[in-house]
Parts: sequence; structure tokens; C-alpha cells
Amino acid sequence: MEEQKLIMKLQEAIEHAKVSTFYHKHLLQKRIEKLEDFKEIPFLTKNDLRNHSPFGLLASAKEELVQYHESSGTTGNPISIWFSEGDLNRIVNRTNETAVLFSKYDTMIVRFPYAMSIIAHTMHETGRRNNTCIIPADSRTSITPMSRVIELLIKCETTILACMSLHAIMLAEVAVSQGLDPKVSFPNLRAICTAGEPITSFRRNLIEEIWGVPVFDNYGMTETGTIMVDCEYHHLHPAHEDFYIEVLNEDFTTPTKPGEIGNLVITTLNKPATPMIRYLTGDTVKVSEDLCKCGKRVYEIHGRKELQWKVKNRHFDIWDLEEIISPLSSRKFWAARARDNVLYIVIEKENTTDKIACEYLDFLYDQYGVEIKIYYVQKGALYDRQEPLSFGMKGKPNYMLTELELDYILNSLD
Repeated sequence: MEEQKLIMKLQEAIEHAKVSTFYHKHLLQKRIEKLEDFKEIPFLTKNDLRNHSPFGLLASAKEELVQYHESSGTTGNPISIWFSEGDLNRIVNRTNETAVLFSKYDTMIVRFPYAMSIIAHTMHETGRRNNTCIIPADSRTSITPMSRVIELLIKCETTILACMSLHAIMLAEVAVSQGLDPKVSFPNLRAICTAGEPITSFRRNLIEEIWGVPVFDNYGMTETGTIMVDCEYHHLHPAHEDFYIEVLNEDFTTPTKPGEIGNLVITTLNKPATPMIRYLTGDTVKVSEDLCKCGKRVYEIHGRKELQWKVKNRHFDIWDLEEIISPLSSRKFWAARARDNVLYIVIEKENTTDKIACEYLDFLYDQYGVEIKIYYVQKGALYDRQEPLSFGMKGKPNYMLTELELDYILNSLD
């Protein structure tokens, strides 16, 4: 977007936000003439959202509101987000840009939670707009355990599966346990749409290897809805007409250079009911040095900043962890913890012959400059299969081992 036009859009976003009680106080005197002025505005934080929910950031009349959602956070007050009809239309428009190309010939299973989060509703409505038949399977209910989702994939001749990336792997395991081959037993399945957690290129490759169909990702959050979707080359690109995006270094002032990982800051444009001005998302992102084949910059979402493992002066994120385990034959289910200057990675063993070569651990030490220990544990050690109804029904995936969990695993290996 041309700079003067962008400045005008940002000023319009500020004037709209001032309608809310929170921003009326925090942005009352703000006016920007250049981008440097905008960058002097304080960040909006999750604590701000919690402390001023449910109505503090509302910038639309109540009679204009059509949908309410809350964040899936597990601590503190929930974050309240209100949407107008226009907001929902823009979210669906953005989601509809994904290269999966929904159509009237598709039947889609929506395996996201419908309660309070937004992604299930987004995928549902995007499918409906394209006359796609929707199977609202949900993901946190005993009515549709994974075994029933497998049944629905077959008997309904499902063409698109929409779910978290980890759930795609879990569903494949359930299929195999029933004597099915994910690549063969679902001949109508043509694509998997993921959302709800960052998907690395390594996990994308794993899912495509397991199912034999392409994966299309959607990045967003309850606070904003969809922000980025995959193009035909399976790379994420943001909707710049709806968002002003900053990727900042650890000083939270200077922007990162292409190829560097930074902190994602979002400003909503187009006057949403719940505006976000310089929202510090807590996510980290890397913008590519080279353009995608489609001509746009590639955005890699590296996940929550709090979901990092620090060993000495080295920070590992989920991309690092999945790159480390990607050459291994067992790499579906894992968790990790940093302790005593060592990065411990625990992986569920998929084959009885799996072993970790000492040479590979030496290579990792040379590569990262810290000690990395990898242990295989028996299937079920990280995700219990004894209760089929609970398998895959947790909220967000947990890749962080607690101290007690690590101790228990290490002691069981002795």
C-alpha cells in the first residue's frame, strides 16, 4: 500500500477506535502525519484486553453486533471480541482467498471447536458461501470422537478435512488402528485445511506424506479472525488491505530485516467492531528474503513467544524443534524441556527398531552449540490412547514438558 494512503487508513483506524472507552482515553490526542508518528503509539497488550473486557474496546453500537467470541486463554479473565456483520464478511473474504478453492462439489468436515473460538465458524461460513456441504464435527465433544470422524470421512465421501495440524496426524493414527491406509482408504479426500497452531514446513511435509493430499494453512486469532492464508504454493500471505503489520526486533522499536524472526504487531483497518491498534500478539514471525512464486512475501509463523526453549543463550522455537526431529523415522508426537543447559526432546516411538544415533547428537551439538538429548518413549507416553474419547480432545496442543513429567520419563528409562 502506498505510504500516504496507508497513513490515511491508519488515521481513520485511530479515529474509529476512539469511539471505544479504552481508546478514547489512550488515543485522544493522537494524530499521525507520518509512519514514525504511528510508531509512537503504545502497544495494545493482552492484559489491556482482559482488563477492559467485555465492552472496553467496543467501537460499534450494540445493535450492530452479530457475534461474540472469547479467547481460549487458560489464565486470567477471558478476552472479549465482538464482531459486526461487516467484520464477519471480511473474515470470510480473507479465508476464501486460500488456494484450496472451496466449491459446490466439496464436502468438508470442520473439526475445530465451535464453542467460543472463531475458526470453526469461519471455515463453516466460508464453505457455505461456496456451496460446500459442511459436516460440523467439532473437536471437543464425545459425540464425534476421532473414530467417528474417520467413519464420516469414508461414508460421506468427504473431500476436505479442516482441523488442527496435530489432529490431522492423530486422525491418521486412528485410521491405521482400524486397518485403514490414509493414502488409500479415503479416495475422495483432496485437501486438508489447518489452523489453530503454527504449522512448520516439516509438519506440513509429514501430514502430506501421511495422507497423500496437500495442506493449506490459515493463520489468525480470536481477536482478529483470519489474517493470512496459503497461496497455491502453500505459503502464508497477509491481507494487507485489512491489517497493518509490523515485525519488530527485541527492542520492540526497530523492524526486522527479511529473514529475521521478530515480534508480530497487528493493527486492524476497515473499522472493526473491536479495533486493535498496535496489538502485541505474542507471536513471532519471519518474513522471507525472497518473494514467493506468486509475487508476495512469505510469512512464517514461529509460534507463541512463550513457547520457546532457552538453553544458555540460544532460544529454540517450534520450527527449530521440528527441524531437529525431521530426519528421524519417529517424529509425529513429541514434547521438550530445557533444563541445566540441556535441551531434552521426548518422542513417541513408532517403530521398535528406532534408535537415536550418537553421531546425530554430535551433529546437533556442532549445529546449535548446546547439548541436545533425544529420547524415544513408548506410544501413549505423551498422548494416552487408553481412553479413545479423550484422544485429540484437549484444547491447544502442549509441547512443553513440566519438570515432573521430564523426571518421570527419565526415571522410567533407567
